Amino acid sequence: MQIIRETVRLIAEHGFHAVRVQDIAKACETSTAAIHYHFPGRDDLLEAAVRWCMDEDTARRAALSQALGPARAGETASAGTADAADELRQLIELQTPRTSRRREQWCVWLDLWAEAARSTAVGRLHTEYYRQWRATVADVVRRGVAQGVFRPVDPDAAALHLTALIDGLATQVLAAAPDGPGTRPDDMHAALLAHVDATLTAH
Repeated sequence: MQIIRETVRLIAEHGFHAVRVQDIAKACETSTAAIHYHFPGRDDLLEAAVRWCMDEDTARRAALSQALGPARAGETASAGTADAADELRQLIELQTPRTSRRREQWCVWLDLWAEAARSTAVGRLHTEYYRQWRATVADVVRRGVAQGVFRPVDPDAAALHLTALIDGLATQVLAAAPDGPGTRPDDMHAALLAHVDATLTAH
């Protein structure tokens, strides 16, 4: 776990192609032989780092789903009606890189996108992650349509548009200097909520 955690941190700070096995070994206070014992190649390390970020993201969404469990079960009409719109807003919050951990994971995603075009193994991870992520968003939209809080839209198309917008805005946030001009996390969050209100929310 320490090897993967340090790999994620170093990739986020320097980019995958700038990180050497020696750097990871030094961060873990171990030998390169020990790193290679667990991960024969650098591609294996990237795959493990991506899987770790995917698992963390999935765990956050599962925790959100569990927290909203009673409302999702539709115990009352009002709880069921409010749930889908509220859950979508909370999913958007989870994807906004406000914290250092979320920024770190988004930096790893950037490397994932680049490597997915070159690596079959990483490409499969990319495809599977986005299949699950878009399915999660589509399910929330589908329930919102059924509850009447969202317009009668195509849930899959709406999920594709929203997740693509999240990716594009997150990239702009990461590209901005911390204290300089550019897109801020709050700008991203506000733009996403405005998009939901303009394209999904029933008025």
